Amino acid sequence: MNRLAALQALSALMRGAPPADCDWMEILRLANEALLTPQLHAAVEDAGRLDALPAEVRTFTTEVFTRNRERNRRLFAQLAEAVAVLNAAGVQPGLLKGAALWAASGCPESFDRMMNDLDLLVRPEEAPRAVEALEAAGFAAAKRHEGPRVHVVAELGRPQDVGFLDLHQRPPGPPGLAEAPAIEARLRPLRWQGLSLRTPDPALQVFFLVLHDQFHDGDYWSGAFSLRHLVDIAALSRAPEGVDWQGLEALARTGLARHALAAQLAAAEAIADADVPPTIRRRLWPRLQHARRMAQFRWPMAAGPLGAAAVISEAPWILAHRAADRRDQARLFGAPARASWADRLERLRQVLGGFADGKV
Repeated sequence: MNRLAALQALSALMRGAPPADCDWMEILRLANEALLTPQLHAAVEDAGRLDALPAEVRTFTTEVFTRNRERNRRLFAQLAEAVAVLNAAGVQPGLLKGAALWAASGCPESFDRMMNDLDLLVRPEEAPRAVEALEAAGFAAAKRHEGPRVHVVAELGRPQDVGFLDLHQRPPGPPGLAEAPAIEARLRPLRWQGLSLRTPDPALQVFFLVLHDQFHDGDYWSGAFSLRHLVDIAALSRAPEGVDWQGLEALARTGLARHALAAQLAAAEAIADADVPPTIRRRLWPRLQHARRMAQFRWPMAAGPLGAAAVISEAPWILAHRAADRRDQARLFGAPARASWADRLERLRQVLGGFADGKV
Protein backbone atom coordinates (compact mmCIF):
# COMPACT_ATOMS: atom_id res chain seq x y z
CA MET A 1 0.00 0.00 0.00
CA ASN A 2 1.48 3.36 -1.00
CA ARG A 3 1.41 6.39 1.30
CA LEU A 4 -1.53 8.03 -0.44
CA ALA A 5 -3.61 4.83 -0.31
CA ALA A 6 -2.81 4.51 3.40
CA LEU A 7 -3.93 8.09 3.98
CA GLN A 8 -7.20 7.41 2.15
CA ALA A 9 -7.74 4.27 4.23
CA LEU A 10 -7.08 6.22 7.44
CA SER A 11 -9.54 8.90 6.32
CA ALA A 12 -12.17 6.19 5.84
CA LEU A 13 -11.46 4.82 9.32
CA MET A 14 -11.92 8.29 10.82
CA ARG A 15 -15.42 8.23 9.30
CA GLY A 16 -16.08 4.88 10.98
CA ALA A 17 -15.72 2.84 7.78
CA PRO A 18 -12.89 0.25 8.08
CA PRO A 19 -11.52 -0.56 4.59
CA ALA A 20 -11.05 -4.11 3.41
CA ASP A 21 -7.68 -5.57 2.39
CA CYS A 22 -5.39 -2.81 3.62
CA ASP A 23 -1.91 -2.46 5.10
CA TRP A 24 -2.68 -2.03 8.80
CA MET A 25 0.94 -1.41 9.77
CA GLU A 26 1.13 1.56 7.41
CA ILE A 27 -2.27 2.88 8.53
CA LEU A 28 -1.33 2.64 12.20
CA ARG A 29 2.02 4.28 11.49
CA LEU A 30 0.22 7.27 9.96
CA ALA A 31 -2.35 7.35 12.78
CA ASN A 32 0.37 7.26 15.43
CA GLU A 33 2.44 9.97 13.74
CA ALA A 34 -0.66 12.17 13.48
CA LEU A 35 -1.69 11.40 17.12
CA LEU A 36 -5.04 10.14 15.83
CA THR A 37 -5.13 6.57 17.15
CA PRO A 38 -7.57 7.24 20.05
CA GLN A 39 -9.97 9.10 17.73
CA LEU A 40 -9.65 6.34 15.13
CA HIS A 41 -10.73 3.80 17.75
CA ALA A 42 -13.59 6.02 18.96
CA ALA A 43 -14.86 6.62 15.40
CA VAL A 44 -14.93 2.91 14.58
CA GLU A 45 -16.52 2.06 17.93
CA ASP A 46 -19.21 4.75 17.51
CA ALA A 47 -20.01 3.25 14.09
CA GLY A 48 -20.35 -0.20 15.66
CA ARG A 49 -17.55 -1.59 13.46
CA LEU A 50 -14.85 -2.58 15.98
CA ASP A 51 -15.33 -6.21 15.02
CA ALA A 52 -14.16 -5.33 11.49
CA LEU A 53 -10.66 -4.59 12.81
CA PRO A 54 -8.13 -7.44 13.04
CA ALA A 55 -7.83 -8.67 16.63
CA GLU A 56 -4.27 -7.40 17.14
CA VAL A 57 -5.19 -3.98 15.71
CA ARG A 58 -8.25 -3.79 17.95
CA THR A 59 -6.14 -4.71 21.00
CA PHE A 60 -3.60 -1.99 20.20
CA THR A 61 -6.12 0.79 19.50
CA THR A 62 -8.14 -0.13 22.60
CA GLU A 63 -5.04 0.20 24.78
CA VAL A 64 -4.10 3.60 23.30
CA PHE A 65 -7.73 4.77 23.55
CA THR A 66 -8.00 3.77 27.23
CA ARG A 67 -4.67 5.30 28.23
CA ASN A 68 -5.45 8.54 26.37
CA ARG A 69 -8.77 8.94 28.17
CA GLU A 70 -7.01 8.63 31.52
CA ARG A 71 -4.29 11.08 30.46
CA ASN A 72 -6.90 13.59 29.29
CA ARG A 73 -8.77 13.21 32.58
CA ARG A 74 -5.58 14.17 34.40
CA LEU A 75 -4.89 17.03 31.98
CA PHE A 76 -8.30 18.59 32.62
CA ALA A 77 -7.86 18.19 36.38
CA GLN A 78 -4.58 20.07 35.91
CA LEU A 79 -6.42 22.68 33.83
CA ALA A 80 -8.97 23.24 36.60
CA GLU A 81 -6.18 23.80 39.14
CA ALA A 82 -4.32 26.24 36.86
CA VAL A 83 -7.44 28.23 35.98
CA ALA A 84 -8.39 28.49 39.65
CA VAL A 85 -4.95 30.02 40.31
CA LEU A 86 -5.34 32.48 37.43
CA ASN A 87 -8.88 33.46 38.40
CA ALA A 88 -7.67 34.17 41.94
CA ALA A 89 -5.07 36.50 40.39
CA GLY A 90 -7.79 38.32 38.44
CA VAL A 91 -6.97 36.64 35.09
CA GLN A 92 -9.64 35.07 32.88
CA PRO A 93 -7.62 32.87 30.50
CA GLY A 94 -8.65 31.84 27.02
CA LEU A 95 -8.42 28.26 25.75
CA LEU A 96 -6.40 27.37 22.64
CA LYS A 97 -5.96 24.30 20.43
CA GLY A 98 -6.97 20.99 22.06
CA ALA A 99 -8.46 22.60 25.16
CA ALA A 100 -10.58 24.87 22.96
CA LEU A 101 -11.81 21.83 20.98
CA TRP A 102 -12.77 20.19 24.25
CA ALA A 103 -14.75 23.29 25.29
CA ALA A 104 -16.43 23.47 21.86
CA SER A 105 -17.65 19.90 22.32
CA GLY A 106 -19.35 20.83 25.60
CA CYS A 107 -16.53 20.09 28.10
CA PRO A 108 -17.24 16.33 28.14
CA GLU A 109 -15.82 14.06 30.82
CA SER A 110 -14.61 11.71 28.08
CA PHE A 111 -12.55 13.39 25.36
CA ASP A 112 -10.68 11.31 22.80
CA ARG A 113 -8.47 13.84 21.02
CA MET A 114 -4.83 13.27 21.94
CA MET A 115 -3.27 16.43 23.41
CA ASN A 116 0.40 17.32 23.79
CA ASP A 117 -0.16 19.95 26.46
CA LEU A 118 -2.55 22.64 27.67
CA ASP A 119 -2.52 26.00 25.88
CA LEU A 120 -3.89 29.08 27.64
CA LEU A 121 -4.12 32.61 26.28
CA VAL A 122 -3.82 35.71 28.45
CA ARG A 123 -3.64 39.37 27.50
CA PRO A 124 -0.05 40.67 27.15
CA GLU A 125 -0.42 42.99 30.12
CA GLU A 126 -1.62 40.04 32.24
CA ALA A 127 1.25 37.70 31.33
CA PRO A 128 3.75 38.68 34.12
CA ARG A 129 1.04 38.43 36.77
CA ALA A 130 -0.17 35.09 35.39
CA VAL A 131 3.32 33.56 35.41
CA GLU A 132 4.00 34.84 38.93
CA ALA A 133 0.73 33.40 40.25
CA LEU A 134 1.28 30.00 38.62
CA GLU A 135 4.86 29.77 39.89
CA ALA A 136 3.70 30.64 43.41
CA ALA A 137 1.19 27.79 43.15
CA GLY A 138 3.93 25.28 42.28
CA PHE A 139 3.87 25.38 38.47
CA ALA A 140 7.58 25.77 37.79
CA ALA A 141 8.66 27.51 34.58
CA ALA A 142 10.68 25.07 32.47
CA LYS A 143 11.18 27.78 29.85
CA ARG A 144 10.57 31.50 29.67
CA HIS A 145 10.35 33.64 26.55
CA GLU A 146 10.72 37.38 26.96
CA GLY A 147 9.50 40.33 24.91
CA PRO A 148 6.32 41.51 23.22
CA ARG A 149 6.95 39.61 19.96
CA VAL A 150 6.86 36.07 21.37
CA HIS A 151 3.57 34.20 21.54
CA VAL A 152 4.45 31.71 24.32
CA VAL A 153 5.75 33.53 27.39
CA ALA A 154 6.31 30.46 29.58
CA GLU A 155 6.05 26.67 29.65
CA LEU A 156 5.13 25.54 33.14
CA GLY A 157 4.54 22.27 34.95
CA ARG A 158 4.77 20.22 38.11
CA PRO A 159 6.29 16.77 38.70
CA GLN A 160 2.82 15.17 38.91
CA ASP A 161 1.53 16.75 35.68
CA VAL A 162 1.18 14.69 32.50
CA GLY A 163 1.79 17.67 30.21
CA PHE A 164 3.13 21.20 30.24
CA LEU A 165 1.00 24.30 30.53
CA ASP A 166 1.90 26.70 27.69
CA LEU A 167 0.98 30.28 28.51
CA HIS A 168 0.43 32.43 25.40
CA GLN A 169 0.15 36.20 25.16
CA ARG A 170 -0.99 35.89 21.57
CA PRO A 171 -1.65 33.01 19.17
CA PRO A 172 1.18 31.77 16.91
CA GLY A 173 1.63 33.29 13.49
CA PRO A 174 2.27 36.80 12.15
CA PRO A 175 1.50 39.27 14.98
CA GLY A 176 -0.63 41.51 12.78
CA LEU A 177 -2.95 38.62 11.90
CA ALA A 178 -3.35 37.55 15.52
CA GLU A 179 -3.39 40.83 17.41
CA ALA A 180 -5.70 41.18 20.38
CA PRO A 181 -8.35 43.60 18.99
CA ALA A 182 -9.12 41.25 16.11
CA ILE A 183 -9.70 38.26 18.35
CA GLU A 184 -11.17 39.69 21.57
CA ALA A 185 -14.65 39.95 20.05
CA ARG A 186 -14.56 36.24 19.16
CA LEU A 187 -13.56 34.99 22.61
CA ARG A 188 -16.71 33.96 24.45
CA PRO A 189 -17.09 33.63 28.24
CA LEU A 190 -17.28 30.09 29.61
CA ARG A 191 -18.18 28.89 33.11
CA TRP A 192 -16.80 25.47 34.03
CA GLN A 193 -16.74 23.96 37.52
CA GLY A 194 -17.29 27.44 38.93
CA LEU A 195 -14.27 28.77 37.02
CA SER A 196 -14.18 31.63 34.53
CA LEU A 197 -12.57 31.12 31.11
CA ARG A 198 -12.86 32.35 27.54
CA THR A 199 -13.08 30.18 24.47
CA PRO A 200 -12.79 31.07 20.76
CA ASP A 201 -15.81 30.72 18.50
CA PRO A 202 -15.47 28.06 15.74
CA ALA A 203 -14.29 30.54 13.09
CA LEU A 204 -11.50 31.83 15.33
CA GLN A 205 -10.45 28.29 16.26
CA VAL A 206 -10.12 27.39 12.58
CA PHE A 207 -8.11 30.56 11.99
CA PHE A 208 -5.74 29.78 14.86
CA LEU A 209 -5.13 26.29 13.42
CA VAL A 210 -4.33 27.82 10.02
CA LEU A 211 -1.92 30.35 11.55
CA HIS A 212 -0.19 27.61 13.53
CA ASP A 213 0.21 25.15 10.67
CA GLN A 214 0.63 27.29 7.59
CA PHE A 215 2.76 30.11 9.02
CA HIS A 216 4.23 29.08 12.38
CA ASP A 217 5.15 25.55 11.21
CA GLY A 218 5.75 26.61 7.59
CA ASP A 219 3.47 23.93 6.15
CA TYR A 220 2.28 26.15 3.30
CA TRP A 221 5.79 26.06 1.84
CA SER A 222 6.88 22.55 2.72
CA GLY A 223 3.59 20.99 1.62
CA ALA A 224 3.30 19.10 4.91
CA PHE A 225 0.03 19.05 6.81
CA SER A 226 -1.24 18.23 10.29
CA LEU A 227 -3.81 15.50 9.77
CA ARG A 228 -4.99 15.90 13.37
CA HIS A 229 -5.73 19.58 12.75
CA LEU A 230 -7.63 18.75 9.56
CA VAL A 231 -9.80 16.45 11.69
CA ASP A 232 -10.19 19.32 14.17
CA ILE A 233 -11.37 21.64 11.39
CA ALA A 234 -13.84 19.00 10.22
CA ALA A 235 -15.28 18.79 13.74
CA LEU A 236 -15.50 22.58 14.00
CA SER A 237 -17.18 22.81 10.58
CA ARG A 238 -20.09 20.83 12.04
CA ALA A 239 -20.36 22.85 15.27
CA PRO A 240 -24.03 23.29 16.32
CA GLU A 241 -23.75 27.10 16.19
CA GLY A 242 -22.14 26.97 12.75
CA VAL A 243 -19.02 28.67 11.46
CA ASP A 244 -18.96 32.31 10.44
CA TRP A 245 -17.17 31.58 7.15
CA GLN A 246 -17.36 35.20 5.97
CA GLY A 247 -15.91 36.40 9.26
CA LEU A 248 -13.22 33.74 9.05
CA GLU A 249 -12.09 34.99 5.64
CA ALA A 250 -12.12 38.57 6.96
CA LEU A 251 -9.58 37.56 9.63
CA ALA A 252 -7.13 36.63 6.85
CA ARG A 253 -6.18 40.19 5.92
CA THR A 254 -3.54 39.50 3.25
CA GLY A 255 -3.77 37.66 -0.05
CA LEU A 256 -1.22 35.10 1.13
CA ALA A 257 -3.18 34.45 4.33
CA ARG A 258 -6.38 33.98 2.31
CA HIS A 259 -4.59 31.49 0.03
CA ALA A 260 -3.24 29.56 3.04
CA LEU A 261 -6.68 29.52 4.67
CA ALA A 262 -8.40 28.28 1.52
CA ALA A 263 -5.73 25.61 0.97
CA GLN A 264 -6.13 24.29 4.51
CA LEU A 265 -9.93 24.23 4.16
CA ALA A 266 -9.64 22.40 0.84
CA ALA A 267 -7.42 19.78 2.50
CA ALA A 268 -9.83 19.45 5.44
CA GLU A 269 -12.72 18.89 3.04
CA ALA A 270 -10.87 16.36 0.88
CA ILE A 271 -9.14 14.39 3.64
CA ALA A 272 -11.32 14.79 6.73
CA ASP A 273 -14.74 15.40 5.12
CA ALA A 274 -15.07 18.91 6.56
CA ASP A 275 -18.29 20.75 5.71
CA VAL A 276 -16.67 23.63 3.80
CA PRO A 277 -18.83 25.99 1.70
CA PRO A 278 -18.63 25.39 -2.08
CA THR A 279 -17.64 29.03 -2.58
CA ILE A 280 -14.34 28.20 -0.86
CA ARG A 281 -13.60 24.60 -1.78
CA ARG A 282 -14.30 25.06 -5.50
CA ARG A 283 -11.74 27.83 -5.97
CA LEU A 284 -9.02 26.88 -8.40
CA TRP A 285 -5.99 28.05 -6.38
CA PRO A 286 -6.65 26.03 -3.19
CA ARG A 287 -7.47 22.97 -5.29
CA LEU A 288 -4.12 23.30 -7.07
CA GLN A 289 -2.30 23.73 -3.77
CA HIS A 290 -4.05 20.65 -2.37
CA ALA A 291 -3.11 18.63 -5.46
CA ARG A 292 0.50 19.78 -4.96
CA ARG A 293 0.45 18.62 -1.34
CA MET A 294 -0.96 15.22 -2.25
CA ALA A 295 1.70 14.79 -4.94
CA GLN A 296 4.42 15.64 -2.39
CA PHE A 297 2.91 13.19 0.08
CA ARG A 298 2.71 10.43 -2.51
CA TRP A 299 6.20 11.09 -3.92
CA PRO A 300 8.41 12.69 -1.21
CA MET A 301 11.34 12.99 -3.64
CA ALA A 302 9.31 15.55 -5.59
CA ALA A 303 8.72 17.73 -2.52
CA GLY A 304 11.65 20.10 -3.14
CA PRO A 305 10.86 21.03 -6.77
CA LEU A 306 7.11 21.24 -6.11
CA GLY A 307 7.64 23.38 -3.01
CA ALA A 308 9.99 25.70 -4.89
CA ALA A 309 7.43 26.06 -7.69
CA ALA A 310 4.76 26.93 -5.11
CA VAL A 311 6.96 29.66 -3.61
CA ILE A 312 7.66 31.15 -7.05
CA SER A 313 3.97 31.09 -7.97
CA GLU A 314 3.13 32.99 -4.76
CA ALA A 315 5.88 35.63 -5.18
CA PRO A 316 3.59 38.70 -5.57
CA TRP A 317 1.49 37.72 -2.55
CA ILE A 318 4.60 36.91 -0.50
CA LEU A 319 6.03 40.36 -1.13
CA ALA A 320 2.72 42.04 -0.28
CA HIS A 321 2.37 39.90 2.87
CA ARG A 322 5.89 40.76 4.04
CA ALA A 323 5.23 44.45 3.50
CA ALA A 324 2.00 44.22 5.52
CA ASP A 325 3.81 42.27 8.25
CA ARG A 326 6.51 44.95 8.51
CA ARG A 327 3.86 47.65 8.82
CA ASP A 328 2.01 45.65 11.48
CA GLN A 329 5.18 45.06 13.51
CA ALA A 330 6.12 48.73 13.30
CA ARG A 331 2.63 49.65 14.51
CA LEU A 332 2.56 47.04 17.30
CA PHE A 333 6.18 47.04 18.46
CA GLY A 334 7.67 50.28 17.13
CA ALA A 335 9.90 48.59 14.54
CA PRO A 336 9.87 45.53 12.27
CA ALA A 337 11.53 42.38 13.57
CA ARG A 338 15.19 41.91 12.61
CA ALA A 339 15.74 38.20 12.25
CA SER A 340 19.25 37.00 12.98
CA TRP A 341 21.03 34.69 10.59
CA ALA A 342 20.65 31.93 13.17
CA ASP A 343 16.87 32.49 13.19
CA ARG A 344 16.76 32.47 9.40
CA LEU A 345 18.77 29.26 9.19
CA GLU A 346 16.51 27.63 11.78
CA ARG A 347 13.44 28.66 9.79
CA LEU A 348 14.98 27.24 6.61
CA ARG A 349 15.80 24.02 8.47
CA GLN A 350 12.20 23.79 9.67
CA VAL A 351 10.77 24.16 6.16
CA LEU A 352 13.30 21.77 4.62
CA GLY A 353 12.52 19.33 7.40
CA GLY A 354 8.87 19.48 6.34
CA PHE A 355 9.96 18.53 2.81
CA ALA A 356 11.98 15.61 4.09
CA ASP A 357 9.91 14.04 6.84
CA GLY A 358 6.52 14.08 5.13
CA LYS A 359 4.83 14.80 8.44
CA VAL A 360 1.11 14.37 8.79
